[in-house]
Order: sequence, then structure tokens, then C-alpha cells
Amino acid sequence: MHANPRRSIFPLLGIMVFDHTSLNITFPVLTLIFFDTHSNLFAPETSYAVRSMWYGFCVAVPHMVNIFMAPVLSSLSDEFGRKKILFAGTLGALLFALIGGFGIYLGLISLFFLGMIIQGIFSRTNPIAQAVIGDVSPVATKIRNMGYLQTSISIGAFIGPLLGGYFANKYFFAELNYSLPFFIAAIFGGISCVLTLLFFQETLTVKRAARWSGFNWVVVKEVFTNRQVLQISLVLLLSQISWSMYYQFIPPILKATLGFNSHGLGIFVGMISFWLTLATTFGIKIFEKYLPFRKILLWSLYLVLIGLLICASFCLTHKSGESDLFIWLSAAPIAIGDVVAY
Repeated sequence: MHANPRRSIFPLLGIMVFDHTSLNITFPVLTLIFFDTHSNLFAPETSYAVRSMWYGFCVAVPHMVNIFMAPVLSSLSDEFGRKKILFAGTLGALLFALIGGFGIYLGLISLFFLGMIIQGIFSRTNPIAQAVIGDVSPVATKIRNMGYLQTSISIGAFIGPLLGGYFANKYFFAELNYSLPFFIAAIFGGISCVLTLLFFQETLTVKRAARWSGFNWVVVKEVFTNRQVLQISLVLLLSQISWSMYYQFIPPILKATLGFNSHGLGIFVGMISFWLTLATTFGIKIFEKYLPFRKILLWSLYLVLIGLLICASFCLTHKSGESDLFIWLSAAPIAIGDVVAY
């Protein structure tokens, strides 16, 4: 028997909007705190190579940590319930923002790096949110509800960069440097924690064990020996490597080659999330109406490829003073194709 979908899904969507706003406020600022010579994290004379190395480390470490932590948190949510693990995720976003903000304010790269590790361990609410949708959604509405979930994530990912880019050096920069967007992110993270505690209702209806018994390795083995699972996992792995390389490194490229400031970076990243929102709100329904799932996946990946080729061609042939229209246009097929495939 499914829990009441409305009483579970609506609070979840609100939580995800605030949680992803919190996480994405900081994203356009990452480029600036590593590559702007005014950043507290590095001395002005620090080489571009050193800055790039630390940028790569700090961008990669949350994802590396999450490779190991995501299955642990998912398993814990199956044992102890969605609400507790969802709260841990929102709390992780709050801690990441606070620790990262103080790391920038104090000029301590080690403290900032610790914040990124905490982000990788805890602040990954998406798998738990997807599990909640699975708990409460009948088969007929599951894909639609997954689309609503992705829309709420995309809304947060749209609002966050706009706020981060606006506040990056707009107010109190001499005193706070680039830490202000992180402290604002902590406020949004705190709101998502409160929403989880007060309004989200547990959706796991299966009786939970008194204590966690660990992984069921037999089930894990069956999953990893399932040919269909391996095929779709490979497609997902390759597509997400493609997406991550684009999404993580397009801001530094825009700053280095086109001279984008914090506001421009925030708008660009926000527009990527705007395309994500349109795709999850309308695109999935349109694709689902006219195409079978395999063709949806195929055409979505074609869109990503076209967008990446346009983007790469522009970056390779761009000359100073030329319009950057194509770099903006290429973001649409990349974002739309990736999120529909995902």
C-alpha cells in the first residue's frame, strides 16, 4: 500500500528546491575563489597551474566520496527510513556551506577542502528523494512524479547560481571576500533541514530492522551481474562523465577566455538550469508521448553530442571580440538532452 502521495511528495519537492538552491548558490563562485587573484584562498602570485590543481581536487572529491557513500546512505534509508537520511543530507548541505564559507573567510584551503568532503559524504539527497517517489507513486504516475522531482531540483539549480553570482562581490566584499554566497547557502540549507523535520512524513512502509544488518551482498552481486543493469549503467556512466566535464569546467573556460564576471557566470549556470527545468516539466512528456524509451534515450544523447560539438567548435575557433552567442545556444541541447536521458 502506498503512502498518501500528496502529503509526501509536496513537502519533498519544497525540500529539494531549498536544498539544491543551497548547493548551487556556491557553484558559480567556485571558479572565482580559485582563479580570481583577489580570493582569500590563494596568494595573488599563485600560479594558474596550482589553482587549477586545487580546483580539480575540490570539484572531484565530493563525487569520489559519494561513489562509496551513496550506496551506504541508500541502504541506511531502507533500514531506518527516508526521513532520517533525508535530514542527514540537508544537514550536510548546511555544514558544507558553513565550513566552506569560513574556509574562504579565513583563507584556509584545508578547511574549504574539508567542507567539500562533507558535501560528498552527506549532501546527496537525490537518491533518497527518488526512493521516496518510488515509495508513494503508483506505476502509472511514477515517471511523471520523477519528472516533478527533477523539476524541483532544476528550479533550485536555477535560482542558486543567480543568487550566488549576484552576491559574490556585490556586498561586503572587502570584509567577507567570496564567503557571503556560502553563508546565504547555509540559510537555505537550514530551511531545508527545518522543512524535513516538520513537514516531511516517512514513506517507508516496510517494517524496519531494529539495527542495521549491513549490505545484502547476494543482492549486490545479482545487480552487478545483470546484463541489462550493466548496459544502462555504462550508458549512464559515460553520459554523466560527459555532463560533469562540461558543467564543472565551462565556468573556468568562460572566465578565462571570455572574461565573464561573477554575475555573468551566475546567469549562464542559471540558464543551464532553466533548460533543465523546461525539459523535465515539458520535454519528458512530449518525448514520452511520441517515442519509446530506447529512442528517447538515443535522441537525448544525440542532443548532448550536438551541443558539445557546437561548444567545442566555438572554444577552438573563438577570437577576441567575437560574439559569444553560440556558447549560450549550445547549453540548451546539452542540458535538455542530458536531463531527459538521466
